[in-house]
Amino acid sequence: MRIQPGNLATPSKMHLAILLLSLNCLAAPVAPKNVVLIITDDQDSTLDGMTPMINTLNLIASQGATFTNCFVASPICCPNRASILTGRYQHNHLTVNNSIAGGCSSAQWQQSQEPATFAALLRNAGYRTFYAGKYLNEYGSEKVGGAAHVPVGWDWWAGLIGNSKYYDYSLSINGTEIKYGNNSSDYLTDVISNLAVDFINGYSDDQPFLMVLAPPAPHAPFTPADRHNDKYNDTKAKRTPNFNVPVHQDKHWLVRKGPSPLPSSVLPKLDEIYRKRWETLLAVDELVENIHNLLKERNLLNDTYFIYTSDNGYHVGQFSMPMDKRQPYETDIRVPLLISGPGIDSSTISAAVSSVDIFATLLDIAGVEYPSDGRTLFKTTRYLPQDRTVLIEYRGERSKKAPSSGCPSDSDLNVTLCMKEMACKCQDAANNTFICVRRVSSRFNNIFCIFEDDQRFIEAYNMNVDEYQMTNIGYTMNKGLRYRSIKRLKRMAVCRDAECVFTHRIAKEI
Repeated sequence: MRIQPGNLATPSKMHLAILLLSLNCLAAPVAPKNVVLIITDDQDSTLDGMTPMINTLNLIASQGATFTNCFVASPICCPNRASILTGRYQHNHLTVNNSIAGGCSSAQWQQSQEPATFAALLRNAGYRTFYAGKYLNEYGSEKVGGAAHVPVGWDWWAGLIGNSKYYDYSLSINGTEIKYGNNSSDYLTDVISNLAVDFINGYSDDQPFLMVLAPPAPHAPFTPADRHNDKYNDTKAKRTPNFNVPVHQDKHWLVRKGPSPLPSSVLPKLDEIYRKRWETLLAVDELVENIHNLLKERNLLNDTYFIYTSDNGYHVGQFSMPMDKRQPYETDIRVPLLISGPGIDSSTISAAVSSVDIFATLLDIAGVEYPSDGRTLFKTTRYLPQDRTVLIEYRGERSKKAPSSGCPSDSDLNVTLCMKEMACKCQDAANNTFICVRRVSSRFNNIFCIFEDDQRFIEAYNMNVDEYQMTNIGYTMNKGLRYRSIKRLKRMAVCRDAECVFTHRIAKEI
């Protein structure tokens, strides 16, 4: 039986929700709809990362559903992109970091996972498929097929070779490497927009289309388009209560590792990174407007769903960590998720959802059934779970070769991403490896994490009373609750298919 998308499901009113508007039931469409999926790179939601996105907020958010509790399956690029593509948690798709050895665009990934991505399944269902932008960090490596490798499922392919850049990059255009330079016309976000426009202009409506646009913004090196330079000159990094604070013993060792707080000389650099990130997003916002308006002009808008999200969040100075992701804090694990399209009313939805749900949602739109670790965000036989726990996994990395940063840590290969200009504060380590369960309900809002280090260190936070995760209650919480949290975490760490959609009949608070 084909699942026909109805309306987006709405949970009951949540304690922390701004507003929840019910979504009316929608009759099943007579034909599958078009989809435009936009995946940005490192765009946070907790540090006001959507502020530059005026067009996106007006054209998608205000016309559709805003999910305020969307959590990544992994707070790092390649593993979470793999989760979006496959609907699988990290322990099932086995892409554990951004390296080929860690499964990122590896031969194993290409053979075992690419044939079952949403692209392959939708193409088999009659969709015409298009991809432009960043795919996986190691895509295009000569070790695994180079630019000639076009992943299964894509009719029209313009995949970025390697990690995010804005100029001086190469795209695989349907298997042929095309090099781009540093002229203003080579700005990658604009190139992606132009390729998408060309695709839509050449589209005939004899079959539905799936379009995935993956711009580099706001990932490092934080290069805005020339026209957007200095647009946010007066903007500073958000001074949240956990910004550049002395870190206490209740945080895991990597965050405790000095300096803490960061020296004042680092703060202007963080401010510059913050505003440059915003400036890079302005071109993405223009891309959204361009595609939206062209679809409207072509009379395709009413038959098209827009889904907007990011591969992970980002921190800028929180807990004296300069800039990165890879941590179990809200800055890193919470991302934007906006969905608009036929039958979706303007609404704010605070139910917990995961990046793995995007796969099931795309299949639902197309009327395709296939198992996954997530669930559709469309209403099928019941509402979205009102009390749900999602899984977050991260496996830390060590330095691949002896660093030469000039930091004292250069002799320690177990740590990495230590930069002298950032006071030699290291951002990752081999045992910065953790599993978390993140629970949201109408009453409860908490996270429970265990690190795979010598201490089996626990971090847990009651987000209802500790929004900025200042006080770790992992060792002071009720023993029975800690036991149940550990049991839940162990269960989800090996889950597969429907058993990964973990809901609660009886809510108990951390």
